[in-house]
Amino acid sequence: MDFHIVSLLNHRWHGTRLDTFSQIFSLRLVMIALRIIVVFFATRVKKTIWKRIVLSFIIAAGLSYLVTDIGFKTLLTEEMGARTRPYIAHSTEIFPIGKSYTDASFPSSHMTFSLAMLTVLIIFFPALWPYAIVYALLMARSRMHNGMHYPSDVLAWALIGIWCGWLAIRTSKKIWKIA
Repeated sequence: MDFHIVSLLNHRWHGTRLDTFSQIFSLRLVMIALRIIVVFFATRVKKTIWKRIVLSFIIAAGLSYLVTDIGFKTLLTEEMGARTRPYIAHSTEIFPIGKSYTDASFPSSHMTFSLAMLTVLIIFFPALWPYAIVYALLMARSRMHNGMHYPSDVLAWALIGIWCGWLAIRTSKKIWKIA
């Protein structure tokens, strides 16, 4: 089932402007720039708690990196083996779009990082949840359209990202009470 969904998304609009959009949308530099802009505006809107907002975003980003890139991609995949990316495992059926990563398909660090940051954003700005959901869906779709991840990778690591964001909020709240 995983393969069929990736294949459908990869082929459906292949060769259209959606390829370009997915490619740009998944660039780490674009993701970081968007986060910086969001954090900047968040600190302008909630001036009384801007330091806690920034701290929460930093903790969320750090946790998501720690869990995906250090925890799973480094330690677990060395022990258990890596799940090959769809465009590598099915090179004749799925086309890579954008930067071709050769590391494991599982976990999806893009999804973990995105959902960790979006969770923090939604907790501080509950009215933004519809926009956060649209962003998360676009990120999930682009990762599968690009042939980088299977749906199970995206879903599992979206949930881990939400957990990282929630943990970041709890941690920053405790740090704030101590300081």
